[in-house]
Amino acid sequence: MGKQLKLLVIWVPASILFVALLVYMQSQGIFYMSTRRSTNECPNLSTGIDSQDQSQEDEHNIQEGKDDLPSNTTWKPCTFDVCFNLEKCPLTHPFAAYVYDDLLASSSNENAFSPQLLVDVLKETGSYTSDPAKACVFFGILWNTESARENVGRLETQIHSLAQWGEYGENHVLVELSTDQSPASSMLEGVSTGKAIIARSVVSPAKPFRTGFDILLPPLRTADADSMHLLSPLLPVSRETFIHFQGEYSPPQHPGPVTITPNHIRSLQQLLQGKEGVDIQLQCQQLATGKTKGAKEGQWMLCGDQKSRLKLCSKSMFSLVPSPGGPNAGTGVGIYTRLIESLMCGSIPVVIGVGVLPFDEVIDWSRAALIVPSGRYSDIPYILRSVSSGDIQNFRLKGRHLWHTYFSSSLRVVQIAVAIVRSRTLHPPPPAHDFVGKQLVYLPAPNHKQITSPFFTNNFTAYSSSFWNDIPGPLFSYPSSPFNPGLHFSRLNEFAFAHNASQSVDGRAAIESTFKENLLVNVPAEQFTVVILTYKRNEVLMEGLAKLKGIPSLNKVVVVWNDENDPSADLKWPDIGVPIVVVRGRGNSLNNKFLPYKEIETEAVLQLDDDVLMAPEEIEFGFRVWCENRDRMVGFLGRNHIYNFKDKKWIYSYGTGECKVSLALTGCSFFHKTYMYLYSYLMPKEVREMVDRIKDCEDIAMNFLAAHLSRKPPMIVPTKYFFDCTGRCKHNLSKKGGWMKERSFCIEFLTRIYGYLPLLYTTSRADPVAAEIPFS
Repeated sequence: MGKQLKLLVIWVPASILFVALLVYMQSQGIFYMSTRRSTNECPNLSTGIDSQDQSQEDEHNIQEGKDDLPSNTTWKPCTFDVCFNLEKCPLTHPFAAYVYDDLLASSSNENAFSPQLLVDVLKETGSYTSDPAKACVFFGILWNTESARENVGRLETQIHSLAQWGEYGENHVLVELSTDQSPASSMLEGVSTGKAIIARSVVSPAKPFRTGFDILLPPLRTADADSMHLLSPLLPVSRETFIHFQGEYSPPQHPGPVTITPNHIRSLQQLLQGKEGVDIQLQCQQLATGKTKGAKEGQWMLCGDQKSRLKLCSKSMFSLVPSPGGPNAGTGVGIYTRLIESLMCGSIPVVIGVGVLPFDEVIDWSRAALIVPSGRYSDIPYILRSVSSGDIQNFRLKGRHLWHTYFSSSLRVVQIAVAIVRSRTLHPPPPAHDFVGKQLVYLPAPNHKQITSPFFTNNFTAYSSSFWNDIPGPLFSYPSSPFNPGLHFSRLNEFAFAHNASQSVDGRAAIESTFKENLLVNVPAEQFTVVILTYKRNEVLMEGLAKLKGIPSLNKVVVVWNDENDPSADLKWPDIGVPIVVVRGRGNSLNNKFLPYKEIETEAVLQLDDDVLMAPEEIEFGFRVWCENRDRMVGFLGRNHIYNFKDKKWIYSYGTGECKVSLALTGCSFFHKTYMYLYSYLMPKEVREMVDRIKDCEDIAMNFLAAHLSRKPPMIVPTKYFFDCTGRCKHNLSKKGGWMKERSFCIEFLTRIYGYLPLLYTTSRADPVAAEIPFS
């Protein structure tokens, strides 16, 4: 009896402690003991409720809002496995999304994101459906405004009245959009959202963030106009200010253990006294522009407007991004605004103690920001002094890429949210669009054996860290990649295993025969496509086409017809042994050179001007050089860029008498087809507009792009060819007055667009090892 009494004495306090723990977990949003539809939890559907009476009682309890939980019902935290129904998203069908027409909560901002914009995004990627029965995901858009937060009950009724909501909002995504002017709290606090994924910018204990289920968005800009002009140069590495911070703190009533307060910042300021250029302002009154609303207690308010903040930020090497304080502070838009603006101005964010960052499910923030635990704030001076110039430049480059890919517009933010949901369902990204131009002429070659490159071979292996964090980014899948060419092997190994000992052959003859059949010794057999842009130079074009006859690895020739008039019916096209396709691009534009035409079925592209007359063996060798350098421009004529110290500008140079080159003229260069997609669709549109405006510099723009992506200089292959179209070419752009100054302007312009000059010098060239062995 005494033993049982002792057990009872132990059991009763333990039971009380357990109940208290459950109550605490419920209050923190970790576990919900309620049959009422929770705002962040969802029921396990396989509850095993046996009787109809019990179901009716449960429904009555839900309607009445009672807190008693049916004994045979279990609740689980919402994860993607638990709360998302993948049966609606079969991999045998394309990813399809439905968008509700009306905003659940609107914004007075004239630049506000609208449901129609999301529809346009989905249509562009082939992911939109107007039939909800075919949809995998349902999107509803809300703007976080004060007026929307005034009536939580009305908002909840709106959400639950959505046509496809059902009981718990299965497969729904509620996109709560915020700006730096939005309230510091989520408008969905207190709103039952069931199984819906919430994409938002504000996190608080009243509406906990469910890692791996919810999506953390950055705040949208209040003015969603083009922001390229707001970006700061990424070089030089050193700046006027070493570290920068401005903000005003709103103290919490109950500070938490990791609160970064003004005292911590002042202490950090004292530790940095030995370092020049420490700009820390702890009161917004010091600034004429005043405070920015949107911060609540325990958070740092933003000071001024975006323009004034970027002006200060652009002068600093590092920017502090402190965490909010207090157990109820949550994470507001101000923190993320500081972070995104640091990426814009090229100032490395020093993030102190923030647990969740925008899109951190997919973004590797450690490559663009220094993440420092709150308890290490006093070590920040030591950490910053150890960062090398090379690391600073890499951080800036990655930060600029993240800004362009994830944060450059409201449209891009929602595109990424869609991409994350799609990746969770394992649907491949939509393919990048080939350009389909009007086909004017097609000349087949029935006896030619064409080898097309294998495309889209990694549909279900694409979602890697590199996919999300490196160029070209996660919005589209590309047929192939110059950066991941696959496992290469020596084709002579294949030859050795394919021939047994009984098939002995004569030495020298066998070597030459095998060499001719296996020109690409490290890669599977492949071919290349020639692309020629022409404009009113038919005689020159026909002469150039005729010189392409007899090239072993040539797949086909695509002629881009820039003339407004179609080719004459009596034009005599040469028979060169491979198909010739004549297509029309987009008007009379030099950008047409780099459109990804659907007729190009190879990874390798040789861009030729219509006046180029090269020997077949030179072209064939250039192709082999490219096969070993697939991420680089491989050209036959190099040019240079040099710095004019007097005018403090970059200028274009022929490179005469210099032992280095940094540009490969695209009038005779190999490059990967993926670069055509990136030039036409991903490169800032300001570059293509500049090319159309001055009718020049498309080759410099492609060199900038390739150098920026690969961080390598071009490969130069020697040639006997000399560019001379004298007497034959009526429309020669390089002969117009001021041409060199124009191209120097292009280098300066592109440097401003990229934030730095990516061109790299090379002092070497590629020569054939076995020049005495014939090519054909």
